[in-house]
Amino acid sequence: MPSTPLQHDNNINTLRFLGALFVLWGHTFALCYGPGGGKGFITTLIRPFTGYSAGLPGVGIGLFFVLSGYLVCKSYLNRNNLFVYIEARILRIYPALWVNLLLAVLVLGPLVTSLDLHEYFTHPRTWKYLTHNMWLYPDIFHRLPGVFADNPRLGVNGSLWTLPIEVRMYIIVAVLGLCGMLAQRLVFNIVAFGIVVFYLVAPDHFFLLEKLGHERFGLYFLLGALFYINRQSIPLNSAGLIVLSLVLGCLYVPDTRPSFFNPVYALWFAYLTLYVAFHPKLKLPDLGKYGDFSYGLYLYAFPITQVFILILGPEHPWLILPLVFFATLAMAVCSWYLIEKPALALKGKLLRRKANGS
Repeated sequence: MPSTPLQHDNNINTLRFLGALFVLWGHTFALCYGPGGGKGFITTLIRPFTGYSAGLPGVGIGLFFVLSGYLVCKSYLNRNNLFVYIEARILRIYPALWVNLLLAVLVLGPLVTSLDLHEYFTHPRTWKYLTHNMWLYPDIFHRLPGVFADNPRLGVNGSLWTLPIEVRMYIIVAVLGLCGMLAQRLVFNIVAFGIVVFYLVAPDHFFLLEKLGHERFGLYFLLGALFYINRQSIPLNSAGLIVLSLVLGCLYVPDTRPSFFNPVYALWFAYLTLYVAFHPKLKLPDLGKYGDFSYGLYLYAFPITQVFILILGPEHPWLILPLVFFATLAMAVCSWYLIEKPALALKGKLLRRKANGS
């Protein structure tokens, strides 16, 4: 999901920003309507046609994982150093996450909890939210005591659940890189094919991810990695997109789609994402021109939406949506310039300092 901004010779920054916006938009309606109350008209519109019945947030997360698989493999091979790779991944994910968690526990919680402050700060779930989530392993703890208890949906930050999946994918890339498989295209392709076959045959026992349902995002990441490793052999062009679209269309039958529609959709989606990202004549507005705000948007949208629902009530999603966007964008800008960008500036320096004994 997170990555450093790139020069505008591609559309990656814009796609990542749009992915975060899709998640923000979809979550706003889901949080306002509550369980069983709908997901918003865009999600309702696209779900019959998407793989895994993905709504708008699922499409946004899919964008993140495809691009992350592509860029993280590139990152490892460019560095070709396990410790430098680990340092880069830690600096990109964790500083902004830790600040987000601290703000939730120490600022947001005390302001909106229905408990008195002594009960809130002495409640074991308060500190479990911080200590459990700060490592993103094995999963996410979602609630703070008394916080958003009267909102249609509970939970402080439901977006965080994808980050443990992302970290697991980083670890898998590190293992494959350490074993030399990323540098051997044929070997990597055989391993990737074996992983996909295992997933198709026994999804309930898929060994790379902890929970059933997470495998789709692992597949998106794997496909992004596969396209990077085979970038010299797989052309990203209109003909390829048309062929995959026709194949996917032939498999689509409303309400009776075959089980393998989902992985074919994932392949089509990954191809489409990278086609748009790297098409030499398709120049989207560079939404990352002033910084990579996508991670901050992703981290802060959910709790900010919950705050506006608490203040305004859940009956006004179309009023809440723009308020959430601008408030979250402000937090994302602060996160980028105050936390993420300074942390990324430390890449390559921490290990050097340690090696020099300083």
